[in-house]
Amino acid sequence: MENKKFISIIWGYSTHMYTFAPEENYHLHALKVAKDLGFKTHVIVKGNKENIMRDPHFDTDTEVIDYKNNFQFFFHIIKFSFQNSLFYVNSCEWQSFIIPFLARKTIFMAHTQPKRQTRLKQKIQNFVYNFFTAVRLNNEKEKEFLLQQGIPEKKLFVIPLVVSRDVFKLTDTHSERKDLVYFGNVTAVKNPITIIEAFKIVIEKYPEIKLHIIGEIFEKEFLDKIHQYKISDNVILHGYKKQDDSLSQLLNTMKISLNSSISEGQCVAIYDTALCGCVLCLPNIMSFTGVFKESALFHDVMDYKKMAQNIIYYLENPALVKKHQAENIEMIQKNYSLETVESNLKKLILKAK
Repeated sequence: MENKKFISIIWGYSTHMYTFAPEENYHLHALKVAKDLGFKTHVIVKGNKENIMRDPHFDTDTEVIDYKNNFQFFFHIIKFSFQNSLFYVNSCEWQSFIIPFLARKTIFMAHTQPKRQTRLKQKIQNFVYNFFTAVRLNNEKEKEFLLQQGIPEKKLFVIPLVVSRDVFKLTDTHSERKDLVYFGNVTAVKNPITIIEAFKIVIEKYPEIKLHIIGEIFEKEFLDKIHQYKISDNVILHGYKKQDDSLSQLLNTMKISLNSSISEGQCVAIYDTALCGCVLCLPNIMSFTGVFKESALFHDVMDYKKMAQNIIYYLENPALVKKHQAENIEMIQKNYSLETVESNLKKLILKAK
């Protein structure tokens, strides 16, 4: 396999990933698995290749190629396609959808659910998926959806991302948990306003409760709403935190983890909070319903009243909290371990090569 090349297409590499638990860095993990199988690994990234090369966990055996324009991008794709290469393509960009028409061996991994927001986008995605060698999915619900869309089953592989059991774990089983947490950067697609609207209702019944925000805030309206509702004393902004034992300890003091995303792939942050003992209030999208099923409470994406009801229901039903806490930890440890995911990813790469 010495002549085999594994080409990872990365549209942008965030420096936040430097502090990820190594196995949760999905870009570097795929490269590691390919290298373990004997592939020579390469990354094609749009501009600023230093971002990935400066990651302390980056393997310097991997060649990084950056490009400045689409002409350069297509040149590299065509060049590698003649060199016995397997392309691993991340994200739903139009450039991603060109690759299976320029290369013979391709794996696609979207980081959003496969249900598109318009009928036209869905048709385009379905058409292109038929030309990828394989499509990596996060859960069975996504697979069922794509089967209904007419994608051949032989192309669909459910292989979720790794969730770090080394960093995120249940360490505090005695303290009384009472607060809420949102873990992740605050962006528009995360729909943070619904969380604030729900929290405002919860405060009316539980005025001492706190909402902890762990992550950078990129949605200005989020802060505006906090001030508008005069709930600043109940919202604690921690900012971005490194994924280490101190973060795990902080999550171990929380009771309920919140999310109301419009679209998600596999939101690893939710799994991290669950491993630390938080129960989950989640939006009714396949990224979550296809995994947590009966072990979380769900609301429609914009339904802040139902979300508030779910939060209050957990606060008032400690037996359900204990039950869901145990079920989620057991499920994640079984299905999202490094060993399980790596084994299945190796099988997929070898099959696609």
